[in-house]
Amino acid sequence: MRRSPLPACPPIPTLAPPDAAASARIRPSRSIPAALAALAVLGTTLSAQPAAAAEAAATPVNGTIAITGAGWGHGKGMSQYGAWGAADAGLAHEKILAFYYPGTTIAKLKSGSAIRVWITADTDNTLDVLPESGLRVRDSTGRSYTLPTGSTYRQWRIARSGSKRVLQYLNAKDSWVTRKVSLAPTGRVWTFDNPKRSIVKVRLPNGKTRDYREKLALRFYGSEARTVNTVGMENYLRGVVPREMPTSWHREAVQAQAVAARSYAARAQLAPRTSIYDICDTAACQVYGGQDDETSGGDAAVTATKNQVLKAGSGIALTMFSSSNGGHSADGGTSYLVAKPDPYDGRMRNPKWTTLVSAATVQKKYPSIGTLRSIRVTERDGDGPWGGRADKVVITGSEGSVSVTGGSFKTAFGLKERLFGVFGGLKPGTGNYERWQDLGGTTGVLGGPSAGETAVAGGLYAQFEDGELYWSQATGSRLLTGTVADAYRKAGGPSGKLGFPTADASSGSAEFQKGTISCSRSGNCQVNYS
Repeated sequence: MRRSPLPACPPIPTLAPPDAAASARIRPSRSIPAALAALAVLGTTLSAQPAAAAEAAATPVNGTIAITGAGWGHGKGMSQYGAWGAADAGLAHEKILAFYYPGTTIAKLKSGSAIRVWITADTDNTLDVLPESGLRVRDSTGRSYTLPTGSTYRQWRIARSGSKRVLQYLNAKDSWVTRKVSLAPTGRVWTFDNPKRSIVKVRLPNGKTRDYREKLALRFYGSEARTVNTVGMENYLRGVVPREMPTSWHREAVQAQAVAARSYAARAQLAPRTSIYDICDTAACQVYGGQDDETSGGDAAVTATKNQVLKAGSGIALTMFSSSNGGHSADGGTSYLVAKPDPYDGRMRNPKWTTLVSAATVQKKYPSIGTLRSIRVTERDGDGPWGGRADKVVITGSEGSVSVTGGSFKTAFGLKERLFGVFGGLKPGTGNYERWQDLGGTTGVLGGPSAGETAVAGGLYAQFEDGELYWSQATGSRLLTGTVADAYRKAGGPSGKLGFPTADASSGSAEFQKGTISCSRSGNCQVNYS
């Protein structure tokens, strides 16, 4: 997908499957001071934090740390889920692009340009194809040889022999035989193409076959040989757009994706990754699947936006994009890749997620710390929930501390984004954890954990962004929100005279082991003890 300034593009997870049923927006997280105050009411003691701390340190609870975040990818440029949301809100593809790449303009790319794509799955230093009527091999001087078909020829390939290229076929006895042809063996590029169909069937090392349009070459790259598909820009996009965005989404979103992908590829042509190819076919660039992955919806988007690219000034814009920005885009270092709130990212799907990481896993990643004591995000970029994306994280243990970048921390634990908060854990298998999952987890009514689960009065208390769960053996896990939850905490929570709640409640009346709370619509609450 795209994704960072050429030529270095770090891998980014590809687009998450859509959840058309989900439509929740991002909810603002509860502040650290509010979380500390809530715990203080329950009689929980927390160690004092240094005055200069960027935010509270998270300590393991039940041997786990909870990391709640939003988004998937780097958050720069266009959010793909945001494009879907913007289209649903009525924006045409031009307006979607103007929102995500402010200050850019749509221009026309010259027709007929071709792009060279490295087919990364072909890793065996040969280019193997299936026989088909019309298939031929050509060298770069224009000389060609039409490949025979029939039972004798099960497969053809161009292979490397030192500095030379050789043509071989797999016969009926499963042996490779070299076929002498009047092509230049050295100093010239050999390609397969098929004038009859303009499609070549490539046999990959894993045994699978993929169809690619136009022509494929075996290019020498140091001591290796790489398969490169040279294909017209519009045909290339037909194999990109469906891999980067579900083409069943709103057509204006898919059209915005087509323009962003075309612009990204056109910019790559101006600054090729190597002398033998312009761009790769993975998420380290943008995903390309060839003819096999084309769809009618993707074709329609490519046709509707034919030759359209985004320009910034006189140059082609770096149209970075990712699956979701979590409700706030990140600064991409240009005038048009800006950090700002995104009202569309969460319109069609809640972008939040929670990952529970065991203390043992953290200790294995950073063995020099000894036994894990805390994790603290000490620097953020200031843009978005939790104070923005994590720039620096400090992991502290019994033997010392290590400081890592937010990106390194993200990679270490397989997180989707650097836009996250770190909290005390919620152990899988507890009553509160199971209830939280039943209520939808991070994308449900409670949101993500905002503090570690705490033992209190013989039971457990777990705090989330939008509510609280209280568990005891006698009552099970009960949900409190709103004015009832506030009044209950003020009354001492489970450690007070009321005991644990015996039913869920948010407003009105709530029942407890030893009393009730009644709240009026104005927010005034009356505590009654039994």
